[in-house]
Amino acid sequence: MTNTNSRTRRISVTIATALALGASLAGCSAIEQIQKSAADAWAVTYEVTVEGQSTATLTNVSFLDQATRAEERTTVSADSVTATAGENGVATWSANSIVIVGDEAKLEATAADGERATCKILLDGKRAIANETGEPGGTVTCSATAPAFDN
Repeated sequence: MTNTNSRTRRISVTIATALALGASLAGCSAIEQIQKSAADAWAVTYEVTVEGQSTATLTNVSFLDQATRAEERTTVSADSVTATAGENGVATWSANSIVIVGDEAKLEATAADGERATCKILLDGKRAIANETGEPGGTVTCSATAPAFDN
């Protein structure tokens, strides 16, 4: 009988340990979601301009997008987008997203032959954290890590 009681006790301890481990792992996932949803995040504007054009076609456009803090970042891609007339004869295309502090923001676009594109990544629509100009007809890439908030 002692052998059966000892064996039953070991099985009970094993099951209790497995249940406790499962509960703690489920708790980790919930805690991770809460941490993500409370993370510092910037409003980010991805912008591509083409000077001297009232409209311009950009190809192979892609950027990192994250709709909310709790969602995973994804790459949004478009074969072709149209930059439209803006100030001073500059055609502009833009997209808005968010970026969590410490994560990468990235944008790529290709200008038409003979046109030169400039990309910018702006925090809160004002503060440029990346600004690059490509070669005529070439691909321009902007990328930067989102900085910590200023205190």
